[in-house]
Order: sequence, then C-alpha cells, then structure tokens
Amino acid sequence: MQAAPRVSTRLFLCLGLLSLGVAGCTRDQPRTSAQATTPAPTAPAAVATAPTPPPGDDSIAGTVLETMDSGGYTYAKIDRGGATVWVAGPATKLVVGTKVGAMSGTLMTGFRSDTLARTFDQIYFVSSFPGASAVAEPQTPPVAATGSATEMIEKVEPAAGGTTVAGVYAAKATLTGKPVVVRGKVVKLNTGIMGRNWLHLRDGTGGAGTNDLLVTTDATVKVGDVVVARGTLATDKDFGGGYKYDVVVESATIATK
Repeated sequence: MQAAPRVSTRLFLCLGLLSLGVAGCTRDQPRTSAQATTPAPTAPAAVATAPTPPPGDDSIAGTVLETMDSGGYTYAKIDRGGATVWVAGPATKLVVGTKVGAMSGTLMTGFRSDTLARTFDQIYFVSSFPGASAVAEPQTPPVAATGSATEMIEKVEPAAGGTTVAGVYAAKATLTGKPVVVRGKVVKLNTGIMGRNWLHLRDGTGGAGTNDLLVTTDATVKVGDVVVARGTLATDKDFGGGYKYDVVVESATIATK
C-alpha cells in the first residue's frame, strides 16, 4: 500500500522536468529568416556630370579645339576642362590652341547654319572672343570681298546738297546723328555681313585716315560704281567683336548716278 505514493512522486518530478525542458527549448530557438532584421540597401552614388552653362553664364572659357568661318561669323569648339561647347561670334582670328577668356552668350538649341550646312544641338552666340584677335572689319570668304580700300581715284563731284568724304570727317562732331549725302566711287565691298552690305566710298578728297568712308546699306552695288549714299552719320561706332569705326554712314539708301 505504500508503493503508490512513491510512483506518484516520481511522475510529478518527471512532468516538472519535461516542462522545464520544453520551456528552455522554446527560449533558445533561433530567429527565423522572417524574424531576422535585414539592413536597408545603400543607394548608389550619383554620377557627377559637367553642367552646361546657362545663357549669360560667364564660365564659357577654354581652349579652341576646332574653328571655322562662315557667313561673317566665327564658329569655335571650346574645351572647358574636359567638356566641350560650340560658340559662335563675330569674325575673329582664331586658331586651334587659342585660349579664350570668360564669355557670356545666348544659348540656341537645334540651330541650323545654312552656310555650313550643319545643325548644332547646342551653340552659344557671343558678342566677342576675349583674348583673341578680332578682325579689323567685317570679313567674308575671299571670293565675296572685292575691291581695295587703298585705291586712289580721281575726284568725284559732290552730290547736290551733299558733302565730300573729307568734309564728313572734318565736320563729324556736328554731323553725328544727322543725315548726310555723299557721292563717291565704291572701292571695296563686303556683302551679307550682320544682315547688311558694307561698302567703302572714295571721292578723291582727304588724306590717310580721312579719304575712305564706310557705308552700310541693304542696297546692291558693284565695285567701281559711282553712287550717292544717303544715311545717318555715326561716330565712334562699336559693333562689338573689335568692329570699331571713327565714322560710318548707317542704313544708307543708294542711288547710282
């Protein structure tokens, strides 16, 4: 009769130990993959690209890699420290390797040059190429520039109510901004520069520096024509890009007489 209690005691002890073992196993179980914390992926670093200067940015400066002249403009491909940009400006003496200073310009996209038969995805139009040598006067391809401004000619009679070439220079201070009338012989002609034609008139008056008068016009003339030019006199005229003149008759109408 005393054996039964001993069996019950051992049974309770076994059940207690089993309970502890199950609890211990539950506490020591490793985390499942769903429970594990996965670190967030690191975003790749952004690739730096050289920004294209916006219109008006003075950072367009560098070394000329390629250059060409056409239609009275000089086109240049500029190396800006590894990035390249096309720039166009007044006719200027540029050669490969020329270093140009900071320029400001207007951006044109998809610009088509008919004279070059070429389209530029992006090109900046600037007023000058700092540090480079600008030509003394508007230039065109050699076949288009005709005549010689050094030609000596016989005297040409002034137009009625007009003045001589030398007279324009002598009275330039009082004639500035006023209409003038001059008859002379066309000794040199450049056409289609900056949307106009440029001609040099001489009438046999004046000396070095006062015997050649520059006239801009939309009219068509030929070297050797004797014409009457009627326009407005401008002095100390700066067209930009090195195009500076003491005296010029602008927007003249031309009559051949």
